[in-house]
Amino acid sequence: MAMKSVVFANQKGGIGKTTSSRHQYWHFVERGMRTLGIDLDIQGNFTRTLLNMGAANGIALPVDDFGRPKLPEGVLRASGLFEADNNDQPLQVGPNAFLIGADPGMLDVEREDLDEVVAAGQKRLAELAQDYDVAIIDTGPSVSGLLVVALSVADFAVSPCKPDRDAIEGLMGFFTNVRRVAERGTNPKLASLGVLPNQIDRKRAFHRDTLDEMRATWGDGVLPVELPERAAIDVAKDRPVWRTEAGTMSRSVAAKEMVAVCTCISNRMGL
Repeated sequence: MAMKSVVFANQKGGIGKTTSSRHQYWHFVERGMRTLGIDLDIQGNFTRTLLNMGAANGIALPVDDFGRPKLPEGVLRASGLFEADNNDQPLQVGPNAFLIGADPGMLDVEREDLDEVVAAGQKRLAELAQDYDVAIIDTGPSVSGLLVVALSVADFAVSPCKPDRDAIEGLMGFFTNVRRVAERGTNPKLASLGVLPNQIDRKRAFHRDTLDEMRATWGDGVLPVELPERAAIDVAKDRPVWRTEAGTMSRSVAAKEMVAVCTCISNRMGL
């Protein structure tokens, strides 16, 4: 099976991109698929989650000044993904689980020629595709070259969006960038899987009305699932919300909702 990649992106921060990336990653890992996580957000929260996962799985990792696991020397980092002569390999953080973590060198990537960066990234990802079934790409909240690069190397895109004006404005910018990538011919295979309604509070009339308007306007462009505001999801940083501390399957409403979202996205990816 050829590797399929999905990027989670929206130019607004705080709307659930990393939360969605984490859970989609765990979803595929639990299905036994060789899963590659790529963190293109300089904040590195996705990286932190997968490093903690690696440490919990007994992977020997160095630690930073705060005692937290960090990327070891010699593994492929996000900036290296766009260097033509870089042959480093992703870090394994568990069975079927691999990471290309965020690093400060991503700032240098931003300053390079965009076409050269995209070409190098597409070439390297094509090489890596021989070893993995699926790749999950997390992105930052800003309008940046890295966002365009992410859209230029992925097969699919999902945009988490909460029902407020600022988030929807960010969504419009995201759609504009998807269109630009397609129009430039940089990545003709890129397909938008849809908008993921996130942090929904159906007790609020504004949320209900805005979500109804989004569905009426964009139709199938909005995923038929949604994620309400849940404390359990907010604290699910190092394990999926559908798993208890003991590792058993949770029966909570939040768990069922997240499983439905991950299943919907994987189905739209043809997986």
